[in-house]
Amino acid sequence: MSFIYIAPLSDHSAFKVGKAIAPSSRLSQLLRYYDFSTSQILIVNCKTVDNAFALESILHKACEGMRVIMPYEGGTEFFSHKLFDEAVCIARAVCRINSFQTVPFVRERQEDPIDETNLIVEAFANKIRARRLELNLRQADVAKLAGVAKSTIERIEKRGQATFYNMVAVLRALNLEYLLSQLEISAPLRQRSAKFRNKNPLI
Repeated sequence: MSFIYIAPLSDHSAFKVGKAIAPSSRLSQLLRYYDFSTSQILIVNCKTVDNAFALESILHKACEGMRVIMPYEGGTEFFSHKLFDEAVCIARAVCRINSFQTVPFVRERQEDPIDETNLIVEAFANKIRARRLELNLRQADVAKLAGVAKSTIERIEKRGQATFYNMVAVLRALNLEYLLSQLEISAPLRQRSAKFRNKNPLI
C-alpha cells in the first residue's frame, strides 16, 4: 500500500503534500520540526505506489507556483495555505472516483532514533522513480540513457542500491543532479554535522 497525506501548519501559513508507505510514522517524524494542525491532516490510502505517484502529481500541478520552502530537512517543499481547501477537495474527489479510503492520523511514539541513512536512500529512490514516471520512461529507457543495466534501475527504485558512479549516471540521465546538493535530509543529521564542524574548525 501507499498513502498520500496533506498536512497544514497550525498557523495556516502553508501545508505539505507527501507520499509515504507509513504516513503516521512519517508525519510523527515531521512533527518534531513542524507544528501541524493534526486534526486537519488528510491521509488517503491510494492502494498502490503508482496511484500515490499519480495523486501526488495531480496535487503538485494544482499547487504549482505557490511553493514555500520551509527550514529543516534540507529545505522542505510546502505550498501556500491559500490552496489547502482546493488540494483537499481534489484529494477527496479522487477518493470518490477511485473508491480510495481515508485513514486517521495517529501520532506514534518517538522513542526510536531516526534511521537517517534509510531516509536519504529512500528519498533518492522516490525522486528517481517519480522523475521517470513524469517523463513517461520505462526502466529500460532510463538504463539506456544512463549507460547502465536495467537491473540497476530496478535495484535503485526498489532498494536504493547502486554504486555511486551508477547512481550519478542515473541522476544525470534524468536531470536530477541537483539532488546531490539539495536532497531533503533530516534535521538531526544537519545539526550534528554543524556541531562537528564547530569542534573541527579546519574541516
